[in-house]
Amino acid sequence: MLYLIDFLSRILQFFQSYYKLYNEDVSLNSIRVSGNRYDLTHNLENIVLNELIYLGFNVTVYRNKGREIDFPAEKDGKIYLIQAAYSVAEEKTYDREFSAFAGIDNTVKKIIITNDEIDYSNSAVYHLSYGIFS
Repeated sequence: MLYLIDFLSRILQFFQSYYKLYNEDVSLNSIRVSGNRYDLTHNLENIVLNELIYLGFNVTVYRNKGREIDFPAEKDGKIYLIQAAYSVAEEKTYDREFSAFAGIDNTVKKIIITNDEIDYSNSAVYHLSYGIFS
């Protein structure tokens, strides 16, 4: 029994080192919902990650001065910084998602993927609607 407890504590330490976990099958996200509420942004992030991996991108983790960038992705020597959000229609969400790119030079392509049909692109960040991405 002591070995099992030691093993479980090592497993917990391992998983605590990750900020987010993604599923290969998005339907598994519905198993862990709380209060019958689905996290649509996390599901969209999960879909974007799966697509990037399927398309052959090398996806890593990146923080920009404490702000998380969902998916730094590299393919054929090109680097893309990708944010995924269900919607950026609300000003607070827009500011949060776009501020993750603050201070990053324009040699890296910055992309935000949302479910919004309105184009929120600006001079530094390219907006893709999820319908176009998938």
